[in-house]
Amino acid sequence: MTAKRIFTSYSLVAVLFTLFGMSNALWAESVLEKIEKSGKVNIGYREGAVPFGYMNDKGEWVGFDMDLGTELVKALEAKFNKRIEHTRTPMNPKNRIPLVANGTIDAGIGATTITLEREGAIDFSLPYFLTGTKLLVAKGSPIRDYRGLAGKKVGVGSGSTANIKGLQKAIDSKMIDPPCEMVLFEDHTKGFLGLQQGKVDAYFTDEAMLAGMRAKAPKPDDYEIVGGFLTYEPYGIILPPGDSKWRDFVNATLIGMFKDGTFEKTYNKWFGPGGQLILPMPEEYRVMLKVLSFPD
Repeated sequence: MTAKRIFTSYSLVAVLFTLFGMSNALWAESVLEKIEKSGKVNIGYREGAVPFGYMNDKGEWVGFDMDLGTELVKALEAKFNKRIEHTRTPMNPKNRIPLVANGTIDAGIGATTITLEREGAIDFSLPYFLTGTKLLVAKGSPIRDYRGLAGKKVGVGSGSTANIKGLQKAIDSKMIDPPCEMVLFEDHTKGFLGLQQGKVDAYFTDEAMLAGMRAKAPKPDDYEIVGGFLTYEPYGIILPPGDSKWRDFVNATLIGMFKDGTFEKTYNKWFGPGGQLILPMPEEYRVMLKVLSFPD
């Protein structure tokens, strides 16, 4: 066989494989269709992220994100006019992306920052929460801002790639000089324990998460949140890649909640007066929700 024929044969095989892959993508069953057939949906939530998803004093699994998941299930039941069984699966910063990418769960609602890097493995819904990164330290700590981290040990969630990159950028820019040492923890609960035990001098993550960690402490006044926002962190619901039907349904449900007041009511339940922690909605957050609530 001539070189030209060999090249042509390989090219033909490559084209066929490409077309086969495209056909599979087009024919793949949407999560929405799977839910309609099975009458079941499996959503992942955090267990140690107050007030997004955590165990309360009664041993009940509750939280802001779990309430959003409940609203999503209600929307599914309204669409299909039948009861949908709601399975709640624990997830953490390390396994949340793989759990959605491999199809173990249909969606992950767990304080996850939308990033381009993560979009390479999964898709995201529209953003539903906006916060920024700060520091949690013991009361009276000399650390008041990021420059105070020089030569110190700082705890970070091992699965929080955006936070790790944000802190590394501050180190590379000489904002923190000499560099601090990053100590990675599997989840925020273990990270806060590390702070309590003196294994780290500060814990770095989103302000909303820090406020929840502080509120859950036996003596909340023993800890304080310091520093300005180092980065902005928009949270989105983790969704399977390439499933536009499911993504559009989730987005439509969120927009409906933004418009009819359900979302703000849920936010105030957890972050308003009398909530698990008081975290007034910043003006940037309100503007984001208005922009997303575009006309039908």
